[in-house]
Amino acid sequence: DAVDAGVLELDEVEQAKSQLPENVFKELYLAEPSDDGGNPFNQSKIHENIEPISSGEPIVFGVDLAKSVDWTVAIGLDSKGKVCRYDRFQSSWEETCMRLMRTVGNCSAVVDSTGVGDPIVERLQRDLPNVEGFHFSSSSKQKLMEGLSFAIQSNAINYPDNEIVNELDVFTYEYGRTGVKYTAPVGLHDDCVMALGLAVYGFNNR
Repeated sequence: DAVDAGVLELDEVEQAKSQLPENVFKELYLAEPSDDGGNPFNQSKIHENIEPISSGEPIVFGVDLAKSVDWTVAIGLDSKGKVCRYDRFQSSWEETCMRLMRTVGNCSAVVDSTGVGDPIVERLQRDLPNVEGFHFSSSSKQKLMEGLSFAIQSNAINYPDNEIVNELDVFTYEYGRTGVKYTAPVGLHDDCVMALGLAVYGFNNR
């Protein structure tokens, strides 16, 4: 109706349909309310994918960096897309680098290089040849979260019932003029969600 009335261009609607998770598109463009209260991952699907941590070997890590307020989180996925390594901690940058080097080893890893993360990634790359930096912007974060949403809704990944599930459950999206903003509610953390998204990104592009 909006296209027929000249309010929206058909190309914009088609582009949104191809880029947004199905539940987000339906809520924003078809006025079909979501049962998830603004959660982009589909909460029933979040809980379908819960499994004990895998005993498999990691083939890729996703790492979200932080120092004191938030948490550094490293999540490793095995060849079946199951979380097989999980580390969440707060420490100095030097200790963070040493701990990540022990955890990641020679595995592929996608590490948050935004802001203070850039020199940390450069430091890790001197010793770990398979580390790739990922810079968060509004568009890159949107694509990362859409990839994670697709992996969850298609049951392509599994994760243990810990902080990962807690953060996925409360994660939200807001739609603005510049696109969809994915974020944790004020006062809560999204470090596990970001690390899992980075791991899925690395898994899909390995």
